[in-house]
Amino acid sequence: MIDRPVTFRRLITLAVVAIGVPLSGCGALLTAPATIASLAVWGTTGKTPSDHAVSGVAGQDCSMFRALDSQSVCVSATTKRAEIVNLNTPVTNAAVLR
Repeated sequence: MIDRPVTFRRLITLAVVAIGVPLSGCGALLTAPATIASLAVWGTTGKTPSDHAVSGVAGQDCSMFRALDSQSVCVSATTKRAEIVNLNTPVTNAAVLR
């Protein structure tokens, strides 16, 4: 058997493989918390974190799910949202859904 000197390129390749193979599964561990957080945000606000980011940049109320209904993705942020009001409250001039 002939001993050949280890070249720098081989050493780098070996280091990348030695480090990369064990760490390649770590990406899957990081996606689960991000997915859970995204679902939590979507479940409470009806918008994904991406929708919130686009809304912030555009200055409008944006939701990508509207595109599935052939609606405009972004609508004016001045659009009034319906509020549910307790009918037994003494508040006057409140919008009430019946």
